[in-house]
Amino acid sequence: MRDPNLPVEETIIYRQSDLCEDGHQLTKLGKHLVREQVQHIPGRLYVEKIYEQTYKCSACEQQDGQSHLYQGRAPQALIPHSIATSSLVAEVLHQKYTLGTPLYRQIKEWNRAGILVSESTLTNWVIKTAELVRPVYDLLHSHLISQRFLQGDETPFQVLKEPGKRAQSKSYIWVERSISRTEQQVVYYAYGDTRSGKFAQHIYTGFTGVLQCDGYSGYNSLGDSVTRVGCWAHVRRKFYDDAAKVKEQFRSTIPLELLNNMFKLEEQWKNLTAEERLRHRQAELKPLIDQFWTWCDSANPAPKSRLGVALTYAINQRQLLNRVLDYGECKWRS
Repeated sequence: MRDPNLPVEETIIYRQSDLCEDGHQLTKLGKHLVREQVQHIPGRLYVEKIYEQTYKCSACEQQDGQSHLYQGRAPQALIPHSIATSSLVAEVLHQKYTLGTPLYRQIKEWNRAGILVSESTLTNWVIKTAELVRPVYDLLHSHLISQRFLQGDETPFQVLKEPGKRAQSKSYIWVERSISRTEQQVVYYAYGDTRSGKFAQHIYTGFTGVLQCDGYSGYNSLGDSVTRVGCWAHVRRKFYDDAAKVKEQFRSTIPLELLNNMFKLEEQWKNLTAEERLRHRQAELKPLIDQFWTWCDSANPAPKSRLGVALTYAINQRQLLNRVLDYGECKWRS
């Protein structure tokens, strides 16, 4: 299958001769489709030599006998004294961050394409261009912090060469984003060499709205200035893991079925306004949530079992999870 929006080019195969077997001139009637196929043309590299045109004013020279020279002004280079261009660096960044190809693995491919670069050169390009876009990056963060509703999360990120840390240790990419109902969507990524609550304080400084996130204790350091809403997807994931991996599934399927029913309702309401979704949650979702907590209060699994871990995770966040009933703007999951 192909995306119907892909550009289409037609290739028409003609006869070697436009005469019939008896030598008569043939008349074109039309064409018939033989097949569709998708062609791939690798990115094309070329050297752009930039010159500044020079000029002189002959009239002024005749008047005073002195040379009057002028020249065009070339745009400033992306990186001074470098062959790097915005299109070239954009491809390096795409390979590294979108496709996950480390810089050292890109070198041979760039060499084959005709650019002889080292890993240190590519690294320098990444660092220098990051500095160039830093003002925009900071502006996006300032815009997010001014919002009333945000979603947040953090995910492990391995850095092979980091001062003071082993290659096997974990760093984290923290993400802040606007909610889906915001007219201007913004997603902000921040790298942290720690999962400490101090880093959460750092990136949420100045935010006084509603934050939807998981139950990680590091967010507790945000204090009372931020109202936190829990994420039911993280709760369901733990009960799902229990039902999928534990042989005695009977007890674990009860909360999972309740959670699945909640998710089905939320899917039906995803396109409603915040006010409409809030009304539906109060009328139809709250009874299911009450049943879920009733089951949790009566369950007594082994604390270290999968079910026990899932139950503890949910109960510890009961207040935060219930807040989804207070805000129609917040999604059911972060």
